[in-house]
Amino acid sequence: MIEPGKEAPIASAILFLLAGPILWATHLLLVYGVQSAACAVGNSTMAPSVLIQASVMLATLGAILLLCFSLFFPGRLAHMLRYEMPEPHNHTFSVRVERLLSLLSLMGVVWSGASVFQIDVCGLLR
Repeated sequence: MIEPGKEAPIASAILFLLAGPILWATHLLLVYGVQSAACAVGNSTMAPSVLIQASVMLATLGAILLLCFSLFFPGRLAHMLRYEMPEPHNHTFSVRVERLLSLLSLMGVVWSGASVFQIDVCGLLR
């Protein structure tokens, strides 16, 4: 039986496993929230469109960097979130699940960030 002091806290385990999807959701909130607000406030001039594209690219690059960090350094991410698993099988499973979800989230972030190059930024919101 595992001692209660040796178990990993549930919150840190959830944050570790869902780090990728949480980042993906934050990226979507930033991108579409800022885009919708800027298009509603901005004029039909070119300047807001360029600023929106730049902000989407910056948010996408930031999310890509954070997701790559979680993909390549899951041990550091676990340490930052205070997620410790004493059993090696559970730790290996957790790292694999976290990497898989981060990879899925990385594809979603790239896909939603690439949309700024394919469609008009404020076209549907006018």
